[in-house]
Amino acid sequence: MDSNVMFPQLFSPININGVEIKNRVVFLPHATVYVDQDYRPTEREMYYYEERAKGGAGLIVMPSRVVHPTGVFPGLGRGFIRDDIPEFKKIVDAVHSHGSKIFVQLTHMGNQTKSVETFQPTWAPSAIPDMTVGEIPKEMTVEEIEELIESFASCAEMLLEAGFDGVEIKVAHDGILGQFVSLLKNQRTDKYGGNIENRGRIIVEILSAIRKKIGQKPLGVRFGINRYLPGDYGVDEAVEYAKLFTTVADYISTDTGSWESIDMLVPSMNVPQGFLLEDVAKIKKATGKIVIGNGRIVWPATAENALENGYLDMVGMARALIADPYWAKKAEEGRPDEIRGCIGCNQKCMGRLLQNLPISCVQNPTSGHEKDYGEDVLYKKTVTPKKIVVIGGGPSGMKAAEVYARRGNNVVLFEKEGELGGRVAWESKIPGRRGVSGVSRYLTYMLGILDNVDVRLNTEADVETVLKEKPDIVIIATGSNIISSNALFYNTLDALDGKVTGDNILIVDNDSTTEGIGIVELFVKAGKTVHWVTPAFFNGQNITPPILLDSFKRLSGKDNLIMHPMKVLTDFKEGTATLLNIYLGTWEKLEKIDAVVETGIKAPNNGLYESLKDKVPEIYIIGDAAAPRDVASALEDAVGLSKVIKEA
Repeated sequence: MDSNVMFPQLFSPININGVEIKNRVVFLPHATVYVDQDYRPTEREMYYYEERAKGGAGLIVMPSRVVHPTGVFPGLGRGFIRDDIPEFKKIVDAVHSHGSKIFVQLTHMGNQTKSVETFQPTWAPSAIPDMTVGEIPKEMTVEEIEELIESFASCAEMLLEAGFDGVEIKVAHDGILGQFVSLLKNQRTDKYGGNIENRGRIIVEILSAIRKKIGQKPLGVRFGINRYLPGDYGVDEAVEYAKLFTTVADYISTDTGSWESIDMLVPSMNVPQGFLLEDVAKIKKATGKIVIGNGRIVWPATAENALENGYLDMVGMARALIADPYWAKKAEEGRPDEIRGCIGCNQKCMGRLLQNLPISCVQNPTSGHEKDYGEDVLYKKTVTPKKIVVIGGGPSGMKAAEVYARRGNNVVLFEKEGELGGRVAWESKIPGRRGVSGVSRYLTYMLGILDNVDVRLNTEADVETVLKEKPDIVIIATGSNIISSNALFYNTLDALDGKVTGDNILIVDNDSTTEGIGIVELFVKAGKTVHWVTPAFFNGQNITPPILLDSFKRLSGKDNLIMHPMKVLTDFKEGTATLLNIYLGTWEKLEKIDAVVETGIKAPNNGLYESLKDKVPEIYIIGDAAAPRDVASALEDAVGLSKVIKEA
């Protein structure tokens, strides 16, 4: 189908102050932690952004280059060193070679900077510490504010020498400029504090200083339009700020939330798609300038609808294009069903970022590894097609089948159940985890359109079955078995199948992940009294904060939930559970417990591998069958095989 019929608005060009952009798809700036230890741009960044340009994004905004030595932050790049210009130019040239435009974003991290990184006091509008850092900053003098303004302007001028098409400043969820406009972070009484005009003064002065340096090059503001914090500003105040900023800026790119409201900053799978569009529309109506809008836009139809209804002028996405760099190309070519949709799990993007680790993606484990596993590499056609048998239709088996079929091999996939999905099938039934089903949706669709894949459902493969196929390569992806440490205990599947009875339920959450909290929520919603026991320092410790906060909001105020962190179950007899605090050495007894449900214990299902490993030419074991982990690891294993299997 002609793309212009499917999504005509999305793939129409737009001009920002003389720079023509081929479509309305914007890859939003986001921290990646791909810079080197000296905050310099890297080859890894180049391949990352080039892949999204290959994939058809009209505009890429390179994130958060810090403009001053007092504002550096681990994992963020610097924008004030001239020696870095050649490395920036490599990135710019790579993006331009595919017809995309690239802007650079500038920031200073303010009270989120640590003096251990800068060897000097942290700058901020007021001496108010950031919740996530806790270090009391230095309230900036007017002279320091003037120095900061000049730093933004000089960095903008210098970075344009690398060929960037435009400049954006960050007045969003983090960084010093977002702190100046915050009603909670800015307590100044001079001309840079108080009313909206004063709080926004530094932004206008920075924009004006940049404009003098860069002339008519596109100049924009990434702006948080709702902080979602009691006592801070909301969309009504944001409208007034936006009108002030656009006296100089050419566009507004919307952002939302803060680190304190992280569940709105990076909304999870439980937040509706397009949730921010009504607020974005208010900014567009008030300013009359170009607005790049966001708000968990996952699918082209949502984007097209937003454009048709005049909510925004360009569609901003980060996680959607992390999950599928070729999102735009697939939509433009009329193949939206082939898009690998972001599932909103926040596990490998935000989860790794909060540990200051390079980001990746559950759906797309190649993200950040484009040099070795980009589309052109991972799916390169083989010159020696093989017969490949895959055992197991869970995430790892499905991904392996997809990769090797797209390479041109003949693939047979055996799955003992009547549907594909494996652990995704049951994990998506856990409260708060429905979006995980997106993993199997994409892979099921892809396997369905490939004519060299033979999917055999309701077929439990054994040694004889496999050997009958005469395979060149066998891939074992038989998953794991969910078990309990005690025959008296129920497990996750028992809970989901409704086998657990009684009014007082003890949940033993061994790994403190989404599986445990989901089962807790299942019984709390059912009105049961739930004792939630975990050896972790706090309940839900290993869950990515946006997901954890999302879950805790649903559990908040439930008087039928009792948490027992730092404890293990040592004994259970006749309805009495004995708990030990493993750090304090204290004991506790819980009476009248009707059932114990244990989560987080799995054993690899590797029997078929052991039986076959000496009977076929090549055999590999991946996913939970090799070692029970999470869905992301299962997909990573499947992708990683491409470096192990050389001739297929």
